[in-house]
Order: sequence, then C-alpha cells, then structure tokens
Amino acid sequence: MVASETQAMNIPGESPHFVRAVTEMGDTREVIASEDIYASNGTKLLAKGARIDSKQFEKLTRYKLSAPLDQVLSSDKAVDAATLAIELDRILEQEAVYRQLLARAGDPRQLKHCTANLRLHATIELRLTVMSDKHPEVFGHTLRTAIIAFACAQRMGVPAGELPAVLLAALCHDFGEMHTDPRILDQSHQVTAEERRFVHVHPVTGYVLLKDLKDFPLAAARAVLQHHERLDGSGYPYGLRGAQVDRMARIVAAADVAETVMRRLDMQRLEMLYRINKQRFDSEVAATLRDLLQLQSTQPDDSAPALDPAVRLTHLSELLHAWFALKALLEQRPQADAPASPMAFLFDRMASIRSLVLQAGFNPDNITSMLAMVQDDAAVLAELRAMLDEMDWLLADLANEIDRRSPALDGLSAGAMKGLMQQLRAEVH
Repeated sequence: MVASETQAMNIPGESPHFVRAVTEMGDTREVIASEDIYASNGTKLLAKGARIDSKQFEKLTRYKLSAPLDQVLSSDKAVDAATLAIELDRILEQEAVYRQLLARAGDPRQLKHCTANLRLHATIELRLTVMSDKHPEVFGHTLRTAIIAFACAQRMGVPAGELPAVLLAALCHDFGEMHTDPRILDQSHQVTAEERRFVHVHPVTGYVLLKDLKDFPLAAARAVLQHHERLDGSGYPYGLRGAQVDRMARIVAAADVAETVMRRLDMQRLEMLYRINKQRFDSEVAATLRDLLQLQSTQPDDSAPALDPAVRLTHLSELLHAWFALKALLEQRPQADAPASPMAFLFDRMASIRSLVLQAGFNPDNITSMLAMVQDDAAVLAELRAMLDEMDWLLADLANEIDRRSPALDGLSAGAMKGLMQQLRAEVH
C-alpha cells in the first residue's frame, strides 16, 4: 500500500451535499432504510423500513452516523447492471462517434456483455441512482467516459478478465464529486483557491467509499484515487509521477479528459491537448485514443468565434517575461530548482511551457514575424489557435497547481508570485 492510500483512509466519506441529494431523491421515488440507522453515539435515528425523503435531511445531518448512509439505504428502480447496459446502448445508438470508437476497438458486443454481467454492490447501485436522478450531467459524463476507457483498454489488449475492473473504475471515478457543493461544480462558477481544495479531494473521497466494498477490485479503487494524477507530477491529490500512476488510472484519466473535449465536438482541440500535454498522459493510451478517434482526419471546427491570435500571443509573451523576472528572483535562493525544492515543480512547468512555445515556432520577442508566417495559411492558423486554446487551459491548470501547493512554497511571498499569477489568471479578449 502506498503512502497516499494510507493517508486516504483517514478522510471522512460523508457530507451534507450527498445526504441532501439522497433525501431529495426520496421525494420523487421510494428510498427506504434497509436497516436501522444509528448515530455514532448509539442514538437510533430511523427504523428499518422507514421512508427517506427531504424531511429527514436535518435529522441525518445533525449527527455523525455510525455507518455510511449509502450502505443502509435502498431505492426502487435502482441503476443496476441491466440499466447501465440499456443506458450505454442508448448513447451508442444516438452518438455515432462513440459507436465508431467502440467498433474500431474490437468486438463492440463485448461492452454490453461486460456491463450486463457486472457485480454491483448495493452501495454502487445507490450511488449511480443518485447520480442519475440528481446529477444527470455527471451521469452522462460517467457513461461516456466508461465507453472511451473500455474501448481504449480493449484496443490496448488489456486481458478480458481485467476489463470489468476498467469499466467499474470509469463508472465510479466521480463518485466523490457527489460530496462536493454543487455550486462549486457549476461551470458558470468561478472557483476560489479555498473551494478548489474540495474539488481536489474528490478522488480521495471516491477511493474511501470503494476500497472496502465486497468484491470491488482494488485496482479499480486505486484508479479512482489516481484518475487526476499526471505522469509529470502535476496532478492531484498526491502529485504522483511516472510509474507511481497505475496503468488503469492512466486509461481512465485520458478517457475522462477526452469525454469532456468530445462533448464540445472539438476533435482538433483533443488532438492538440494530447500533443501539448504529452508529458502528462500515457503515450500508449494517447496513441490508442488518437487511432480510435482518427483525429488526424478531423477538420477544425470554425463555427465558434476565434479570439485574435495577436492578442493571445502578446499575453503569452508577457507571461514568459513575468516568469523570467520571477525566475531571476528565485535563483537567488540556494538550490531553488533542485528536485527536492518545493519550487521545483514551477521550474519544470514553465520550462515545459516555454519549450512548447518554441516548438510551435513562436519567438516571444517577435510576435509580428509569427503572425506574418501563418496569416495566409488557414490550416496553420487554425492549428495555432488550437494550440493557444490548449495553452490557455495549461496556464490555468498551472495557476491551480500553485494554489494547491502554496502551503509548501518555502515562505515565498504572495507578492513575489503576483506578476506571474496575474498573467496565468488573465482573461484574454
């Protein structure tokens, strides 16, 4: 057992946000206590067979429960293996890209067979039911991620006996999000550094929920814990690197990101994402997804209005100059860029960003020449815009990582980081 998993066992699994979702679900469908529900002090809160609805929310959140709520409840019309198989079939029937992806992976019937034969613990069924009922957008993301992960694993030659674990990991990878305040997860909400801590703990929460369930594969639970880790150490919750990230987690991680981009029907952005982030994702998994999705044959989507590349390149130039100023300050500290230094990650990330910029043929000190080179070539200009789109995401992610690591930044003042953080968080119009 790795240190991060030992730490994870100390994270509590219950939250009022999940309790609210369960009790509100009881207003529209039957949710029943499958056994007596007790507070940790021995107080009996509800008897076996009691109907659960929003009226019980206050009672169930006033006390610490003796057992997790999802282990003592059951629901009618639960999302079981048969229901999952039907839902996946519906996606494949309605969305050609997933149907084609699965067909290229191998035997497309294997997904349905594998899903229908999953052995789902009652806790997982309840979680999936709550997700389907109260968080349908997360449920849809989960199902599509499962299709992508399964197809990828199938194409990579993962043994048939391990495919159910891949499927389970993908289906359960966002269970922890149901313990996060829904307002934080709303796409229109600007997440603060403090709120981001709750987002970053959701893989740990999911792992805690799953690791001790009877017959749930440990490899799948570990994949849930690690699905936001990245091979270069830039992920969360533990900043694992390279071989520390399990193969199954690498598959689910790539599928999770791919689904989010595919939902926008922006295949060029997906290709650019893997090219720019090649140090973060497993190369075999990324190559398999490219092959399955035939990204090289996809034309860019020009329907959305594009930001002025000159403005965006200027911003990128200003960012790099802000970094050089901070770097000069940091280098006055002994071994600031040494591997063991809390600041080493920043040197690594910025070196990678600068390398990507130079590989794209961009001279930060000569923006005009870069634009002159591409303005008469629509294909190159489209690729430049896609690169800038993905670079924006990369910079925002670095800002989040700085926030996440701020307690360990060795006394570095907020003022010293101000110029770089302003550029990383800047909204370019």
